[in-house]
Amino acid sequence: MNKNSKKIPQGVRDKFRETLENFKQASPLLAETHKKKLLSSLDLLTDREDGMKFLYDHISELVDAGIFRDTMWDDPARLVPSLVGGTLKAGGQNTIVEILSELRLLAIANGSIKLKNFSAGKAKTFLEEALVSNIDLIFPDGSEEERLIDADTRKKISALFNFLTEQISVNKIKGRLAKELELICAQRPVVTDRVLEIISTVKNEIELSSENDDDRRLRYYVNAVYSPSEKTGELTVDEYRVYLNKARRKEIVHECEMLADTMHETGLATGYHAVHLNHVAHEGALVKLALGLDNVGKAELDKHKDFVTELIRTVIHPDTGRSCYGLAKLLERSLLSHQPVKSGLQRILGMKLHKDVEGNIRQSRQNSTLDPKHILTADCLSILGQPLGVGQGWNPTCQSARGISLWSSHAPGKLLNMVENAAKSNSLSMRFEGTVIKSDEQVLGLVKELDYNLDAVSIVLVPHLDKIYNEMMRRAANRYDDPHKWVNPAMYGHWIPTGFISAYDYLTNSIKEYEKFIRTFYITHHPEYNGGNNLAYPNPVGIFLTSSTGKLIGFHAVSILRVQRVKGQVRVFILNPNNEGRQRWQDDMRPTVAGNGERAGESSLPFHQFASRLYAFHFNQSDLEDLQSVDDEEVVKVTELAKNSWGESYQWLNQAGFAM
Repeated sequence: MNKNSKKIPQGVRDKFRETLENFKQASPLLAETHKKKLLSSLDLLTDREDGMKFLYDHISELVDAGIFRDTMWDDPARLVPSLVGGTLKAGGQNTIVEILSELRLLAIANGSIKLKNFSAGKAKTFLEEALVSNIDLIFPDGSEEERLIDADTRKKISALFNFLTEQISVNKIKGRLAKELELICAQRPVVTDRVLEIISTVKNEIELSSENDDDRRLRYYVNAVYSPSEKTGELTVDEYRVYLNKARRKEIVHECEMLADTMHETGLATGYHAVHLNHVAHEGALVKLALGLDNVGKAELDKHKDFVTELIRTVIHPDTGRSCYGLAKLLERSLLSHQPVKSGLQRILGMKLHKDVEGNIRQSRQNSTLDPKHILTADCLSILGQPLGVGQGWNPTCQSARGISLWSSHAPGKLLNMVENAAKSNSLSMRFEGTVIKSDEQVLGLVKELDYNLDAVSIVLVPHLDKIYNEMMRRAANRYDDPHKWVNPAMYGHWIPTGFISAYDYLTNSIKEYEKFIRTFYITHHPEYNGGNNLAYPNPVGIFLTSSTGKLIGFHAVSILRVQRVKGQVRVFILNPNNEGRQRWQDDMRPTVAGNGERAGESSLPFHQFASRLYAFHFNQSDLEDLQSVDDEEVVKVTELAKNSWGESYQWLNQAGFAM
């Protein structure tokens, strides 16, 4: 947590004092007007931690002046901890009043404000429960819902939670933090900054005991990063390098085994892993141990030992330690035996980056002194080894992230060729209906300002993919059908099925022929209706993304990876590129990332729940048979789920085009 404090400007202090006095003295008729002016004066104070401290020091005055009078915050005994996050996200003066409410509760908990009907103990419990309910706000995950919060509001939320977690013991949320770490790691993200931030907070701010189960679970992840072996726990990364130079072979082997076990169990690799892998790089048997390779990976290493040694010595460094795991998984996919992959990596290693691309990669790794070309190559290893670990960061670029994942899975040579071209020229070209679209000739994309909390492959490709996608959508607009019908095959490749259907009518902004749409999805994707066939390739589909209350947030791009029966229930397994596959889509509709047969990086939902969020998909024409064979009860169930959530935002039309 940031503990630096800056002096509040005198002008801001004076404005606060002036508007507070005016509010205190205002007549009942003018009180609301002066309250709004007072809240406006707090705007600059609520987006900084020293401002939070200033407001906390004056919260008693604000309460006595009646800042909560005649509002839903008036009686703290009636407040609900789980609703805090939603109100904070609302923005504007609602966010400011909610912040003041939390500061009042903190003052009650600390005894500086006393209320007859609300004790210090109750206030403390409320705040602890609010922290538990809003772990995603303490450690933002970059989800679609998070991205819709404006930057100023995000800054205020961050300042509040930083302040609160410095004042309140976080022991009560240890169980939730442990679960959070387990489920983030289960998804095996390529970019591990968020999980490392949580682990760092646990290490530095939470006292852990060996007697408590939650503490032991947290300690496991702290050790995975800071002491993945017994010896690393005693030494810094630099000291560990010195130790390895003096260690006996038996000790080296032991370190190999412990570091590999930790890496594969958590998906986390650190500077210790990088230093150790470099130390054993020239001895194949020890590299196999250090990477924890399966039999396929071992055979792949034997075939390409010299090149793997070169990769390790050149690009695996404490700054790129996370790519140790990617290298292991790449070898287990036998990708170096795929000539376009090996030659692609060799070409990237030997090329000269465009100066702007080099600058962008440096901006994403500001504390690193490594050659940006080596950072890019290291992240190529991660993307190829973990194709379902790609995330879009805070960027509205789910289509681009989905494409990088799909190409990594099914056209890795093509992906590396795109990386090379974009990295050398800071441009990318794609064909669309016989013409070439060049990214450097396009002005507009969805991204206004790129968030650099991405892997280097995404740093290189996303700005160009974003502009190309936007231009394809522009050219395909106004065709009396969903533009994705033409854009997806052009963007992603020949494996996209030729059949296409959308429930959303772009021209009328309405939902059309929904029953036919749902029956088509069941007949082409549900194993009970399509002969038990599964997908040959990921299917890029569009969903209506909804909030935890079921309200429409917007359109979102995901990929259906497979459909499978698990524990007696047919589930849809998807890649959700928005960094985190667990956001609740309604009260009782939350995708899972573990426990229901998910592979690392997948999330899944029961078939009917996923169908209720779908608005467009591709399908094989040969699978389209008798639509009426789909169970009527299933269609009704899906339709009711849809109409009672995102469907409230649209007019629904029947086959004849009339409102339903």
